[in-house]
Amino acid sequence: MGTTSTGVGLLRGNHRFDLETGIEAFGMGRADVWWRHLPSGGRELVPLLGARLCAMGAVGYDALSQRELAALTYHGASIPGHPLGENKLTTGSVIAVRTRSGQLVKMQVQAYGHNLQIRWQGCPPPPQFRGMKVVVGSAPLWLVSRYVVDCTYESPDGSIHPCGRGEFGADGGVVEDRISDAWGGFPATARVVVAVDFQPDTGLHGAVEHFAPEVGPAGVSMLYEPNQEIQRVKLVFGLTPSARAQDYLLVRWVYQSGTSAGSGSQKTLSGPDLQGNVAQHEIAFPPDASTMAAVDLTIDGVYQAADLVQFKQRVSLPASALAFKFRKQGSGPHYRLEAF
Repeated sequence: MGTTSTGVGLLRGNHRFDLETGIEAFGMGRADVWWRHLPSGGRELVPLLGARLCAMGAVGYDALSQRELAALTYHGASIPGHPLGENKLTTGSVIAVRTRSGQLVKMQVQAYGHNLQIRWQGCPPPPQFRGMKVVVGSAPLWLVSRYVVDCTYESPDGSIHPCGRGEFGADGGVVEDRISDAWGGFPATARVVVAVDFQPDTGLHGAVEHFAPEVGPAGVSMLYEPNQEIQRVKLVFGLTPSARAQDYLLVRWVYQSGTSAGSGSQKTLSGPDLQGNVAQHEIAFPPDASTMAAVDLTIDGVYQAADLVQFKQRVSLPASALAFKFRKQGSGPHYRLEAF
């Protein structure tokens, strides 16, 4: 980012000036130019601390652009301003300055004398931008009701800037915006907050995830995949023999953390769910695995037109899948489930 200092002022004889902030400087610190008066009677504008100068003469000050300043050749030599000899600092003269930190400033002498009446204007380059893109993947409709994505970044000057926001349903979506270097350069990282609201029937409390993706030369491109954040257990039922029209399975689950029971929910599988050779259902729980040690699973229902023997089991987490098969219970019509 270039300086944005702009103003009019007095560059006093034998004094130094900081064109980056527009103030008179004392000593050698934080100064770009020195209006030096020599014992011999000569005067010169001296660049300081690595600053460089280019005397442009009586050119159009107001129309002079950053692009034109950037194309000039700058020198570390002083510019003469002798009242009786060579003088490139006469009234109306324009001097281009590359300051000690490399910023570009145009300066004009409005009145020449023992002191120089000057005006100056910082000419920063146009801001550059890098893309900000966050893709939110989809989740089952029964699980997620809403995603809210909020993107910001902190610029080097300490200020916070928004760079994208979106609200989506379970199908997910895309947030796109830009990050600018206009406040002192590009940040090293961005800030992405994803809030997830679950369907009421799941019994799950909302979750908030924080991310800090790096800002590279191409910006930020981030994928938030719910499958990576929301933990699931797949239940797979082998339907042998085939289920009858009136059969159903009532699946209930309660999350456990240590000795405390948490939230839970239930799902009835019937009709189209029990067609074919296999039935499947996923149960899900919040992203914070440290609070979820196990899930208590209970399955009731009717199978082969008879009441199913109740299945109860505590499943330790994490677990990706649990498979079941039906076994005859004794010599009667009842079946029970076996997990394997």
